[in-house]
Amino acid sequence: MYILLLCGSIYAFSQPYTGEKLSRGLVGIPTDKGMYFSWRMTLDDAPGLQFDIYRSTNGGAAIKLNKEPISKTADFLDEDADFKATNHWILKADNREVATWTHSTEEVLHPYLSIPIRKPEDGEIAGEHFFYTANDCSVGDLDGDGEYEIILKWSPSNSKRPPQRGFTGNTYLDAYKMDGTLLWRIDLGPNIRSGAATTNFLVFDFNGDGRAEICCKTGDGTVDGTGHTIGDNQADWRTWNKESPTYGKIVNGPEYLTVFDGKTGKELDTKEYIPPRYPIDGWGGIGGNCGNDNTGGRSDRFTAGVAFLDGKTPSPVMVRGWYGRTVVCAWTFTNSTLKSIWTFDSAAPGLEGYSGMGNHSVTIADFDGDSYDEICVGAMTVDHDGKGLFTTGLRHGDALHAGRLIPSRPGMQVFGVHENEGDNEIVKRTPAVAMFDGATGEIIWQDGLGEDAGRGVAADIDPHYEGAECWCNIGGLRRGDTGEFISDKKPNSCNFTIYWDADPLAELLDHVSISKWNWQTEETELLLKAEGVVSNNGTKGNPCLSGDVLGDWREEVIWASKDQTELRIYTTTIPATDRRPTLMNDRQYRLAIAWQNVAYNQPPHTSF
Repeated sequence: MYILLLCGSIYAFSQPYTGEKLSRGLVGIPTDKGMYFSWRMTLDDAPGLQFDIYRSTNGGAAIKLNKEPISKTADFLDEDADFKATNHWILKADNREVATWTHSTEEVLHPYLSIPIRKPEDGEIAGEHFFYTANDCSVGDLDGDGEYEIILKWSPSNSKRPPQRGFTGNTYLDAYKMDGTLLWRIDLGPNIRSGAATTNFLVFDFNGDGRAEICCKTGDGTVDGTGHTIGDNQADWRTWNKESPTYGKIVNGPEYLTVFDGKTGKELDTKEYIPPRYPIDGWGGIGGNCGNDNTGGRSDRFTAGVAFLDGKTPSPVMVRGWYGRTVVCAWTFTNSTLKSIWTFDSAAPGLEGYSGMGNHSVTIADFDGDSYDEICVGAMTVDHDGKGLFTTGLRHGDALHAGRLIPSRPGMQVFGVHENEGDNEIVKRTPAVAMFDGATGEIIWQDGLGEDAGRGVAADIDPHYEGAECWCNIGGLRRGDTGEFISDKKPNSCNFTIYWDADPLAELLDHVSISKWNWQTEETELLLKAEGVVSNNGTKGNPCLSGDVLGDWREEVIWASKDQTELRIYTTTIPATDRRPTLMNDRQYRLAIAWQNVAYNQPPHTSF
């Protein structure tokens, strides 16, 4: 256990991550009380590190704004800032300049940061017009300057779920600096079908060179950020026969895994994707409605993540199959080369109990405390060496949350909801909700046999009870440790959580609003409703990204503007009451930011 003593408070990171050499992430937001600033602390900072902040107005001499050194929080409110003037702020640590922020008279005052983006042109395929919307994002330091860049997925309006027939437009990945500079655009091409289940992407520094790479599934005709085409640029593996049950789908042709350079978007290495899709009818099983198909509805279901399988090296991990056969393939990227290191296949003899356990999401952490990461794909977990760690038998589900949900128990716990469709004995034996031990798979509690729970959340929103509380679309609010109902009332959303105010409890993030559960009145209270922005993925109401990407330890949320011309980063302006290292220094949390965009997006959780 790693313990950091900082400003009189103790924060425990079960596995720290300091592989990114991040800047202070200083951010300034205008408020009705002045200019509010916050900045990043890291695990490398000395306890009690003192800060001062200065302001120069219209080019004049810089004056110190704080009367006493700032040592108990990582924020400051400049109450006397003249927004009609050009102001330049300087943040110093131990009398050394560490960050600056400028606001000129030409800039419009907004309660968010604006990042201009470049929407791709509309298109047409098979007689159908389509357009693009900004979809999921991730972050990484692509050029090694200590600042996060944003990687944005552009999704066409004709994106499809795997069972659906029909064509899709191409998916694009863009990389932007925080000022809106476009670094590159990758076109995944016609042989990658657009949709939440098929266009996962990972952003991480896989080779340890101080710059993040991008890793994702590619196909013939994928064009990298330099204009180079991967594979056969003339190949079109889509089904054009309108009478075919696979019309518009891709059920033939090669599949690839590619790593791209983060700074340029250049292809660095490409290998054949493991596993291949064949046999197409080999992916059904006891998950969901216990069905099967031979039209690509189950074979083209993917998730992905990053794991420290040896405790030191980040590995891309690719997952195929949710409802029946599930295959997990781990890779390394060293010396500019992708290498497969192991493959777990639930279709292998003796592993039948691991089939049908995959979720629409994945979570990765050191669940068994051996300093190596494990991959929890839902109701089963694969160990760091590619062997099955355990299977719970709880079957496929739509939502997944993992962390120190029950602090009195050793290690981590996993809360999930489970999809129960159809009328058969397997479905009737499956609980709608369950909490299980992250290291052993022991089921701590379960409820709702045969009921179908589509959404669920575990987060600490009530200080009366130990650890996390749990709720889903069925029933009320539960204790996380016992599963007992606290109340028949519950938060009015069942989606993301976010650390937004100054207390240690989680807030609620849903569509374009941030709210707080008032545990005394048992009501949901609105904290922020962002105007002029949209959420992603239809009724799921996801942000482009939520996470601790700027400022102090509290989290930001990124939404796209309604007109699709900018990303807006919202960050809290509620004064802090303590000081903590960035959540990105917690390995589990940092890995969660990497996998947040895959399939059905889920919020990040810490290891503590």
